[in-house]
Amino acid sequence: MFSVAVSPCSNPDLTLEECLQNYGALGYRRIEVFTGWTRAAADPLADPRRYLRLARNHGFTYSSLHLPPLSDDPASVSEAAWAARFASDIGCRCVIVKAEHKGLFAEAGRQLLDAIERLPVIPVLQNHKGSAISTLDDYLAALRALDDQRIFCTLEVGHFHSVGVPWRQAYDALKGRIRHVHVKDQIGAQSVPFGTGEIDLPGLFATLVEDGYDGDVVVEMEVVDKENTLRYLGEALQYVEENTPGWTSRG
Repeated sequence: MFSVAVSPCSNPDLTLEECLQNYGALGYRRIEVFTGWTRAAADPLADPRRYLRLARNHGFTYSSLHLPPLSDDPASVSEAAWAARFASDIGCRCVIVKAEHKGLFAEAGRQLLDAIERLPVIPVLQNHKGSAISTLDDYLAALRALDDQRIFCTLEVGHFHSVGVPWRQAYDALKGRIRHVHVKDQIGAQSVPFGTGEIDLPGLFATLVEDGYDGDVVVEMEVVDKENTLRYLGEALQYVEENTPGWTSRG
């Protein structure tokens, strides 16, 4: 059975401790980590024990971490590798590999995989509308460019929906390499409360269970009425539980 985690991108103005307090009150016990953009971003140069204590104090564990993006600066590989070590130290299962443009995946991507090969983390690519991996074709091209069995995939359901790719089409194309899943419900490109949009999330959850997926499903929420985000996140967790066959625990 998969575990459910929550993303601080849902409330980018909250600190990490505020996220842990609020999300814990909703019933979440796993959280994704950013290294930039949100106020909850972790500093990969800091003492990981500080982050472990913070998580333990709120009954949380860390699911995954967004690495700093690879860029044309050769130092970006070292920075991403250092962040991956930090992710390992705080107990993350996956690290999300990003690049500022498509041309970086082949050489810089393989350098990063070499640098983190011995770490107990799973490196995954991720699609995101408007990024180097936006469409399914972009994703498949990146996998071909890397040409490396050490890289795996995030199924980013919402961002695939935003570019017109149904989750089932992406799932079938990436099947066998999916180790991480991000979920939103949406109408078009707009995030909406779970169960009110166009995405067949119950079908996704049933497929994950049927195929024995035991990674994380990370809940995201980027609604227009942001003042209701926390309520919607609580409802989303309940929605996942109620629509997942054989659900027994939150993981």
